[in-house]
Amino acid sequence: MPRALVAIDRIDRDRNLLERARTFAVGGGTDLVVVALATPDEYEEVERTLDAIGRAEHTSYDEDAVLDGVSGEVEDAASEVLGSAVDYELRTVVAEANEQAAEIVDIAEQTDCDHVFLSGPRRSPTKKALFGDRTQRVILDFEGYVTVAMS
Repeated sequence: MPRALVAIDRIDRDRNLLERARTFAVGGGTDLVVVALATPDEYEEVERTLDAIGRAEHTSYDEDAVLDGVSGEVEDAASEVLGSAVDYELRTVVAEANEQAAEIVDIAEQTDCDHVFLSGPRRSPTKKALFGDRTQRVILDFEGYVTVAMS
């Protein structure tokens, strides 16, 4: 069965992208791989929060709990938007922003995806040249179709 990957880093911005991927998947009988993207800073913020809760409750949380905290909002949105209409699996990537493109491409290749959906920021060509761009890297490195929603 064909598969497509949907990369989500901010659900408030990327919810529409998830809905478009759902339409694509239902129309083409495609399974989805939903990837929750986070930076190490976001991971550490969730880890600190869980540590504080753990101290108050006299318990501890392991790395899986932190990853669940990082991807929780994406998982909730995927469940709500995709429901039972589309088979999907959730993956979580914690990487610096400049490393996320490689992670997206690696997961797409590992899971035999032939299509990637992701959001791209509206940035000038100069900023892209100076600072790099996750979307641009995926387009250049992924050997398949890429759908980009500009935000």
